[in-house]
Amino acid sequence: MSKKLTLILALVIVGGICLPAFAEVQNVKVSGDITVYGIYRDEYDLDSRKGDGSESEYDDNAFYASIARVRIDADLTDNVGATIRLLNERVWDVEDSCSDDTSMNLDLAYITLKEFLYCPLTLTIGRQNLKFGSGLVVGDPDTNAAVGSTALDGTIAEDLSARKAFDAIRATLDYSPFTIDLILAKINEVDQTGSTNNGVEDEDLYGVNVAYNVGQYNSVVEGYLFVKDADTESTDTTLTGLSPSGDIYTLGLRGGLEPVKGLTLTGEVAYQFGKAREAGGTERKQRAWALDLDGGYVWDNEYTPGIGLGYSYRSGQDPAVTTGKYKAWNPMYEDQTQGIIADYILAGVNNGVTSNASIIKAYGSVKPIKDVTLSANYYNYRLVKALVSADDSSYDGYTDSGTTLGTVYMNKSKALGDEIDLGLTYNYTEDVSFGLTAGWFFPGKALKGKDGNGEKANDDTATSIIGSVKVVF
Repeated sequence: MSKKLTLILALVIVGGICLPAFAEVQNVKVSGDITVYGIYRDEYDLDSRKGDGSESEYDDNAFYASIARVRIDADLTDNVGATIRLLNERVWDVEDSCSDDTSMNLDLAYITLKEFLYCPLTLTIGRQNLKFGSGLVVGDPDTNAAVGSTALDGTIAEDLSARKAFDAIRATLDYSPFTIDLILAKINEVDQTGSTNNGVEDEDLYGVNVAYNVGQYNSVVEGYLFVKDADTESTDTTLTGLSPSGDIYTLGLRGGLEPVKGLTLTGEVAYQFGKAREAGGTERKQRAWALDLDGGYVWDNEYTPGIGLGYSYRSGQDPAVTTGKYKAWNPMYEDQTQGIIADYILAGVNNGVTSNASIIKAYGSVKPIKDVTLSANYYNYRLVKALVSADDSSYDGYTDSGTTLGTVYMNKSKALGDEIDLGLTYNYTEDVSFGLTAGWFFPGKALKGKDGNGEKANDDTATSIIGSVKVVF
């Protein structure tokens, strides 16, 4: 479908459903939440060398941050509603007159039209949350390992951002037991007036998700096709963000069931095709795979103990191979957390845990006393394709969503490392909860290369400790 036709259809839909300026309001609900964090993070650059000027903001960093949201839901009629939510994210005492540190930014702003034109159809138009399944493909417009322009941008707490909304149109067709979702989202609008953007197109998301409720064993089967339309014809090597960038099609199938009480099994497999276009205009065929498998069991007693085991696979590309098919999985708009530390610090190591990765996860939880939950997660990370061809080679792709963490000296091993995360949650009241999480990332052999002086540069254990209090109103 051409972009002009898509735009015309979108305008027709929006134009045909414009609400009166003075719509009567049946009901208004005000809600929100405030979360305050105390954060300590150390050795996030994994750099064990001291006294050589290598210390950075990623060493021994302690600070406070808060996220506040206010939401208004208005029911105009039984079938027409409007939602607005404002959001503020900030690090304490980091504010100035030119920033958004203390501003309330638009987080949600959408209209809901039920039974539009005919009974099964619901339209949701405007800035809204979109998440399908576990968030493997669609869940966060800038991916869970990054954050857009907020007061947390450029800090070591970007992964805590609550900003997840898309500017989108969503049509939901309820043909029980089938549910069909059609989406159109604008990810990036490119200003074509400047010569530096010549040949760079807008970035859009199109997709369809079909779910079937089987009716037995609480089982649901879903199939989907999502398209990342981000093609460019530019050959300007100074342009950034084009490695790789192209029209990516993701076709997938997911399902879940509870064959016996307490046992939950889920799985998802996806295949990507299309074209990957790297900086400079080099075009290659995109051919990539992703797989998620998970099984968990919860015992039915007063302590509700639970255990689980999961596996994730994201195909990778050997950096030394610059021709032929491009096999690295494109994270698209993922919203998954594969370890509270690794999900952040490995984001720049060839997309870390979101691409070129094989991950084993084991987890468990228990409620030792009323209102208290203890949890533990273990992760093992391996590369699918080694990033360097010789031991002690430097790798310069180690960056987060805007701040360089530093050069990594790697070995040709595929062992990225291991992580242990521990958590405690205390529900003080129905509206107030306290949390404490602690995590440790232990670098694997792949990250323990030696620098030019023969010294191991990236073998320190990274630590994260976060205390939080949240109130919901």
